[in-house]
Amino acid sequence: MRTNKNKEDIMHTAQSLVKDSIELISLPDVYVRLRSVIMSPHSSMSDIAQIIVHDPAITARLLKLVNSPFYGLASKVDTMTHAVNLLGIDQVHDLVLATVVVDSFSGFTNDSFNIYDFWFNGVYCAVTARLLAYHCDDLDTERPFIAGLLHKIGHLVMYQKMPEASLSAVALAAQQNIDLYMAEREVLGFDYAQVGAELMREWTLPESLRGITEFHVEPEKAVEYKLETAIIHMATAITNNALAQIPVSPETLAINPLCWEITGLAINDMSDLKKEVDQQASMVMNMLFTHKKSA
Repeated sequence: MRTNKNKEDIMHTAQSLVKDSIELISLPDVYVRLRSVIMSPHSSMSDIAQIIVHDPAITARLLKLVNSPFYGLASKVDTMTHAVNLLGIDQVHDLVLATVVVDSFSGFTNDSFNIYDFWFNGVYCAVTARLLAYHCDDLDTERPFIAGLLHKIGHLVMYQKMPEASLSAVALAAQQNIDLYMAEREVLGFDYAQVGAELMREWTLPESLRGITEFHVEPEKAVEYKLETAIIHMATAITNNALAQIPVSPETLAINPLCWEITGLAINDMSDLKKEVDQQASMVMNMLFTHKKSA
């Protein structure tokens, strides 16, 4: 039986919640134009670069990130045309998406929601996912990065539109020692992963991101993108432990056994991987998140 919900909350589904919120959480024009150019069969690498350079702030952030030790490139990348040609369209798309989403929603605030902590959670998960993808020979390490960054994007909608009910789910998860997504389904009738997937559908983001986001809480339900979904599931568990300052061990790491099988990784690999993440996460956070940390 579900717990009592506010009268205004009971009418919502994940889809209707996003529909009601889409004006509040629309993506900026630069990303919309970029997607349009990328989808056009007549566009060139130069056309894509030109869209980005019309936003100097995004250009500067991207070049700073690409030239950082996080990428470890042998030569300096000094133009967006060079970046697009070197990294490829998909990687540049994902980096722009990461930048505009962080910028667009960094001003979100309410009494129970710290936006800096939210994005640090996302960045930590993103860096973890990128390293997991590298260690299991997934050649596309950028898609897991953006999927990790945005894996909790549904919470931005939920905490803005129904903060009290969302906090009730957090309390229920703690009281019953259950996963947050299960508590959210009990309280709200849906969870943050479903809301995130609906939001990505409204944004017309790639299907891979939508599927990974929706099923990372239950990776056994993924029909497509099974490896990427398993990676985000594992990255989320590692992030939860790290931010709660719980050591990574077979006893503490809540990972679906199927994910070990899909990725070919082992629990013994995770401690060293976490050390790499600890070294990189703050650096990436400082490059993506330009706002001052909340008190």
